[in-house]
Amino acid sequence: MKELHSEELFKVGLKLLREKKYGDALTFIKMAIEKGGYENGAEIPPLYLSYLGLVTALAEKRYRNGTTICEKAIKREFYNPVFYLNLGKVYVAGGYKLKAIDAFNNGLKIDGNHDEIIAELKKMGLRRKPFIPFLMRTHTLNKYLGLLLHQKERAFFIAY
Repeated sequence: MKELHSEELFKVGLKLLREKKYGDALTFIKMAIEKGGYENGAEIPPLYLSYLGLVTALAEKRYRNGTTICEKAIKREFYNPVFYLNLGKVYVAGGYKLKAIDAFNNGLKIDGNHDEIIAELKKMGLRRKPFIPFLMRTHTLNKYLGLLLHQKERAFFIAY
């Protein structure tokens, strides 16, 4: 059997995370960190840190520790919306809904169309503000202007 490199171990950890096998995901992400030599003084990549924080919280129910690890990743790469997504998921798992909303909204400030963040907010029952705030959400103008604006935003980000 072929020995896996750090990146391959990390990818297996992410696959296990998607399958909700949190304990196994934590094991593989820790192995990726160890295999990459990051425990011996080298800085752990922010991507690894962010997912380590998430799986630590999900697998071991250590939400404060998971939050701290995710925040370290954000301090190093504040411009990555995935890190805010992971931090938000830790907050959701720990029962901190308002902090989760803040984390998700910070991720949307970076990428306003981040599908996973939007999906997490929808799971929580949150939606974007109506296009015309003084009209009801169900008003025809709000529905169609909102759809039109959302499609234009998507087209802009896809083009660039």
